[in-house]
Amino acid sequence: MSDFIVHHLELNGQGGATALSSLDLPTVVPESGCRWIHLDCLEEEGFTWLSDLEGIPETAVEALFAEETRPRAVKMGDGLLLTLRGVNLNPESNPSDMVSLRLWVTPHFIVSSRRRKLLSVQDTVKNLVNNEGPTNTGDIVATLTETLTGRMAKIIHDLEDELADLEESIGEGIEADQRDSLVQRRLETIRLRRFLVPQKEAINKLAQESLTWMTPDQTSQVHEAANDITRYVEGLESLRERCLLMQEEFANLQAEKMNARMYVLSILSGIFMPLGFLTGLFGINIGGMPGTDNGSAFWLFCIALVVLGGGQFVVMRKSRWF
Repeated sequence: MSDFIVHHLELNGQGGATALSSLDLPTVVPESGCRWIHLDCLEEEGFTWLSDLEGIPETAVEALFAEETRPRAVKMGDGLLLTLRGVNLNPESNPSDMVSLRLWVTPHFIVSSRRRKLLSVQDTVKNLVNNEGPTNTGDIVATLTETLTGRMAKIIHDLEDELADLEESIGEGIEADQRDSLVQRRLETIRLRRFLVPQKEAINKLAQESLTWMTPDQTSQVHEAANDITRYVEGLESLRERCLLMQEEFANLQAEKMNARMYVLSILSGIFMPLGFLTGLFGINIGGMPGTDNGSAFWLFCIALVVLGGGQFVVMRKSRWF
């Protein structure tokens, strides 16, 4: 099989599929049966083959191989251009770095493309191999929409749990790692929301389109996915607000700590200012200073400073300065 072909399957309509080789690639869009070709966007040969495929719009070809994509659903005649995003569950990857899946769908043909592996596609192919997969193109679209949406639940729930733990720990004191954790959670929320909001619109539009190749059950499946992703978007909105409130709380607690420290320093300055004035005054080396001929003058002066400092402390305390 050519490098640009990830999967080339012929569905049997019973939940199974037969793997085909690159020699079986069509030259025109199939008008019967059900065929699914999954391509690797990084291979130039795929773009060349798809451009030469008769019956597919040029705009669809460009969208399937675009470097940057935004979730959307666009009807083109009997076909549908669908771009979705799924959480990145590949090893050592950030789930919020969402992976794109682009599809062009007709009643008997699906061509999809990827830049990185997507577990939802792999699971669908595995189910087809085990004769437990979708039966037609509409079923593939509904299944992929549902699985892509379903995998987001755990990621968003984990974010909610992490923020809840962080909220509980704020009252115990502010640590540097807490602020770093909050910043990281907020960035993940922003990344997820960036694609989930347009994906919600795309899935809602897909559910509302009158597509002859989708059964009522498949449409209902898409409706459920639309409802789920709407709930996830609302959850992300809540998480964003909570992050902002926690940042404000961090700033307020930090300001309170700083004010308390400055207050203590101000009290100490108020106590030692007159003491410093007196020690400076009696430290000048000129004639006429009292006690210069008295051997006990130094100790008497120290006692006077202690009494004066204590008196200031008592006055400030009674005045409720602290």
